[in-house]
This record gives sequence, C-alpha cells and structure tokens, in this order.
Amino acid sequence: MDNKNFFRALFWALLIFLMWQMIAVRIWPPPQKPTPSTAPTSQPARVTETSPTSPEVFAAAAAAQPASKFKAVGADSAETVVLGDNTGHHESPYRSRIRFSSLGAAIETVHLSDHHQAINGEPRYCLLSPLEREGRTWRSLAVERVTIDSVPVSLDDVPWTVTRRELDGAQVAEFSVRLMGEAGPVIELLRTFTLPAQPAQSQRHDLQLTLTVRNLTTEQHEVIVCERGPIGLTSEGRFVPDQTVYAAARREGFIELETKNFKEIGKKGSFDLYSLDRQRDEPLVWFGGGNLYFTCTVCPVGADGATEPGYVATVEGVDLDGQKETADDVTTRLVARLLTLAPQAQQTLHAEVYLGPKDRDAFLCPDNSDYVDRNYMLQIKEGYGSCTFTFLTDLMIRLLNWLESVFHNFGVAIIFLVIIVRVILHPVTKKTQVNMVKMQQSMGPLQAKMEEIKKAHVGDNRRIQEETMKLYREAGVSPFGQVFTCLPMMLQMPIWIALYSSLRNNVAMRGRGFFWWIEDLTAPDCLIPFADPIVIPLLGWKVTCFNLLPLLVGVIMFAQQKLMPKPKRPASASSSPQTQQAEQMQKMMPYMSLLMILLFYKFPSGLNLYIMTSSLIGTAEQFYIRKHLKKQDEEGSQGPAPPPTPKKPRRRSTWFDRLQKRAEEAQRLRSHREHKEKRE
Repeated sequence: MDNKNFFRALFWALLIFLMWQMIAVRIWPPPQKPTPSTAPTSQPARVTETSPTSPEVFAAAAAAQPASKFKAVGADSAETVVLGDNTGHHESPYRSRIRFSSLGAAIETVHLSDHHQAINGEPRYCLLSPLEREGRTWRSLAVERVTIDSVPVSLDDVPWTVTRRELDGAQVAEFSVRLMGEAGPVIELLRTFTLPAQPAQSQRHDLQLTLTVRNLTTEQHEVIVCERGPIGLTSEGRFVPDQTVYAAARREGFIELETKNFKEIGKKGSFDLYSLDRQRDEPLVWFGGGNLYFTCTVCPVGADGATEPGYVATVEGVDLDGQKETADDVTTRLVARLLTLAPQAQQTLHAEVYLGPKDRDAFLCPDNSDYVDRNYMLQIKEGYGSCTFTFLTDLMIRLLNWLESVFHNFGVAIIFLVIIVRVILHPVTKKTQVNMVKMQQSMGPLQAKMEEIKKAHVGDNRRIQEETMKLYREAGVSPFGQVFTCLPMMLQMPIWIALYSSLRNNVAMRGRGFFWWIEDLTAPDCLIPFADPIVIPLLGWKVTCFNLLPLLVGVIMFAQQKLMPKPKRPASASSSPQTQQAEQMQKMMPYMSLLMILLFYKFPSGLNLYIMTSSLIGTAEQFYIRKHLKKQDEEGSQGPAPPPTPKKPRRRSTWFDRLQKRAEEAQRLRSHREHKEKRE
C-alpha cells in the first residue's frame, strides 16, 4: 500500500518544513528594506484639516520660525501627583495607582491593583513607566507639541502647573500651561485627568481625560495638538513578539483593527496606523498599545461620552530614538485635526483611557456596553492567529475558565479537558484501531498473492491496481483504512492550536500554576534555571532553563510508537515496498521524537501538559482496544466453526465507510488516468 501512512508523513513533513524555515532565516537572513528618507522640506507647510501634521512638518516649521515667537510658561519646577491606590487589592475602590508628571502633563507610572508583576505576588503589575535614553525621558500620554498658526511649540519637557482635588468620589489632577507671544498670553491649555472609583466587580479600568484649548486674544488662531501614546509596555511573550501598537476605525459599519508589533515599527521607523485623508468618513474609534495580557487604550469621545467625535487626523506608530537595535521605545502619536479658535473662544477634546488587562469577561460584559460597542474584544481576537477557528478558541477559553471555577486549578482543568476531548473522539479512535488491526492481520497472507500479481502483470500498472483492489475486496480489507489511523491526531490539531491561543490570550491564566515546579501554565515549566543562557547552534535559540515537560512529551510519543504492534513480515515479502516503508518509519521515530522536543521546548507548559496527558490517555486507550480485540479473537477461535449463514444485509454505511469508499474510487480513477496517458 503506497499511501499506508500518508497523513502521518504529511504531519511530520509540515513540522520539518517549519523547523527548516526557522533555520534558514538564521543562515540566510532576508535583506533589510531601506528606510525611506525623512528629510524635512525646505519650506514650512501650512497645516490644514486635510493635511495632517507630521514630525517632518513640525521640524520644518520649527526651523523656519523664530524660536522666540511663542514661549510656554507654566510652573517653576517639575512636580508629581498621585491618583488612586493599589494597596487594598480587590478591596481597593481604585483599580490602579497612577503617578503623573507635570512635564508635558503626562503619566509616569501605572500600577494595577489586581495583578502582580511576578508569580510570587509582589510587586503590583507596572503597566506604564517612563523611558530614559541618551539624556531624554519619554512619558506616556504627554502633550508633545502644539502648533499655533503653523508655528510648533514643544511642550514635552515644559513643567505645567498642577493641582489635585476630589470630585464626587473621584480623584482629579489638573494641569495648565500658557503659550506667550510678544504681546502677552495667546493660548492656554488645560488638561484634566479624572480617576473614578471603580470596584473590582465592575471590571472597569477607566481614566477620563480632557484637553481644553482656550484663545486668550482678540484674534483668531489655528491650533493643532500632538499627543503621545503609551510608553514602557513590557513584553509578556516567551516565544514570539507580543508588544504592539494599534488603531481601530469604523469602516462600513464594522470596526477594523490595524496593528503592528514593536519590531516592525523599529525597522521602519514609523508606520501610518490611521489617516483621516486616506480613510475619510471612517472616524477613529480607539488607539493605543499593549502586550499579550494588558493594554493602554485611548478612545476619543464627544462631550457626552459618545464615541467617534472625529477630531483625530492621524495616528502613527513611531520609534522614538530612531534606532533599529532598540524596540522598547515604540509608541503611538496622535495628531488632532485643525482647531479654528475665534477670539476668546475655546474647544475641548475628550477621551477615555482603558488601563488594565485584556479581560474577555470585561470586554463582553453587558453592563460595560461602551466596551462592547467599541469592540475592545478585537485586541484579544487579534492574538488568536489564523491557524485555528475563532469560535474554537473562544470555546476553549470559556471551557477552561469554567473547569477552573470547579477545580480551582487550571492544570487540573486542562487534564479534564483532555478527558472530554478523548471521550468525544473515542468512536473515531476505536474505528481506526479496529481497522488497523484487521489490516495488519490480513496483509501478511495477502503479501504473497500481491507479489504474484506484480510478477504476472509486469509493466501494466493499471492491471496491477485492478487486480490488487479485487484482492482487497475478496479479503474484505480496505487498503485505505490505515491512512486514517492518524485521524484522531489530525482532529486534535485545531484543539492544540486553539489551546495555545487561549493560553496566550486568557489573562485569567497568567501566573496560574499546576503543582510543584509548574508555577505558570502560560510559560515554559522551567525546572532548572541556568546561570548563563545556552545558545543552540543554527537555530540561535537562547535556552535559559531546563524544561522537563517537552522532554516528557517526546519520550511518551516515542514510547507510544514503540508500543504499536508491527505486522509480521513473511519471507516472500522481503522486498515489499510497504514493508520497507514501515521499517523506515520505525527507524525515523527517534529523530521525530527529538524534533518534537525542539518544537515544543519553548511552548507554554499548559500546552505541553495537554499533549502529554493526551498521549498517555491515547496509549492506554490503544492498549485497551487491542486487548479487547485480542480477547474477542481468542474466544472466537476456541469454539467450533459456525455453520455458514446467509450473508446479512449490508448495514447502513457510516461517514467513515463513505470516506473509505471515496478514497478507493479516487485511487481507481487515478490508475485509469495513468493507464490512459501511458497508452496515448
């Protein structure tokens, strides 16, 4: 049988191909695309509503205008102010502790109340933090600059005046700065951060933000505001980059997400995530940055809290220091549309900031209707990938969370999930095992007859195929039955991928362990940490610890293949290609097991626990089915041969039988086509 182990061979071939791709990229890296020139224009460009500002426009205008035309005047020195509290954990009325800096009216740090930085529980998770490099400091959500009548004024390092107060159970920080002209004050900026009290059961992590631009003169002025996005997002991924920036816009009634990871932005220097010129009548809904489990999402809103006010002109992902070697300084930059201020008039820009976990329950909670309408859930689904079904990953997250609520341990929940899956697939597993046993029992006696057919019809492949299929039918054996022995594994592959996606996108599992050394099911198990990382040749992997679970997975899979019964080879079939193929597969198994260890070494321990448990249960299931079949054969061989009975009516064909029949028909058609082409 030429296709004896087709699906299994296909599975291993795909794994080898993926490994080769990883090795080839290390040996022959792709050429870097040249970074486009960003030289400033020779003349300052006038900023209009249909021509959003950019860093190049700001640089050109700054070089062309006198530096003394406008001057920012605020406080004499920098100050910090703190809102919220995280010492009470779930009992705290605030979900975060936020420290603000008067330099640029920015956020310095955000520590979450309900999440921890490390597995041992301390300290609280730091979502945002300032970044220092080459004598500069960047802070989150700072007002970078304001352009007044095409003249940019930098505000990033200007100390604003700041006051702190309480308002209806909320804590408020107010910042103000004035832009002075030659004749006196021209523009005043008032920035207000409001942190409301939000109990843990509300599942909300909001910070309200307003920026009021006030014209203090008797003349009309045109103003454009440029603000920075989140800074200091740390990586939570252990295998692939997970720090991203994104922008969501409503297009034709649906919210679509544009996202780029930090490394992609670092290589290009900048990337246009949203542009009103390109996406007219498709207003921005929200933008920000995040990692696997946490996010800082800024949603521009109207005065009444309604989304899509339409005051955003562009949002781009930018690399602040311009160095490709560093990627931790990537953020977003928002440029607002041009504001035309009449004398003594003012305009206020409103926004709501979400500072917290990518919590599926919070984003889909009916009480949080604004989260649902803005489709914050896109930030989680974006991490699912394209190798599995979205509904399957959602189902996996819901099922695991429910099992954890029952057993209070995600490791036990994963084991019970394996049991549920194996029970559902048991009919398919039993059918394939029974068919394989029958095939092995019948192929021995048939080998000699098959050799005779090949000798009798040398060179006539069509006739050999027809006679071989006839021999199979007379013996009651399906030659394609063993192809489906890998069907249970193939059916579990989407589940494996969905489980991997759920481990990467379920914040409830972050930092949750199983027992003993498995302290975090979303990370490798790390039994023995190494003082110095070990670099694997060719692959370039830096191994920082010894992970036991991937090794156990490879050993169990190797043992499972060894336990599979091997058909006895008759002496007359010493040169049978089927026998040689089976022997070659057996010889390759040690190498395949080693490949599995390398492939799964950096995978989350929860996924390795699932695969290991599934392999153990599959081995026990295989042993039980074969023992039951052997007992049936022994009981049948002890009694006298039953008298011939009339042939029973053919039972109703199952899905598996129909699949085998189609495979046989396809084989016959292929043989006929080959014979016809050869004759022509």
